[in-house]
Amino acid sequence: MRSWLMLLSGFILWTIHFFALYIAASAFPGQPPSYWLTGLITILCLAGVAFAVMRAKRGDGASGMDRWVRTVALCGLGLSGIAIIWQGLPALIV
Repeated sequence: MRSWLMLLSGFILWTIHFFALYIAASAFPGQPPSYWLTGLITILCLAGVAFAVMRAKRGDGASGMDRWVRTVALCGLGLSGIAIIWQGLPALIV
């Protein structure tokens, strides 16, 4: 179970970010609170990605499977971090 959570942590954070931005944009369409919420949600999700990266790097997996899980999790976290920035950037530029 822990391996699955590590593997999917980046994508879970990306999903949370996506739906939270969708809710914020629907609640305050084109208004300043929407932009502030977008910034706050983006920062919180990026902090979650950073925390997950630190946890994944801290692992001392001795087996090949543990190293593989850690490597794939770090790749997923990197992709998710880029996607979170990409989704939050347009609202922050406006």
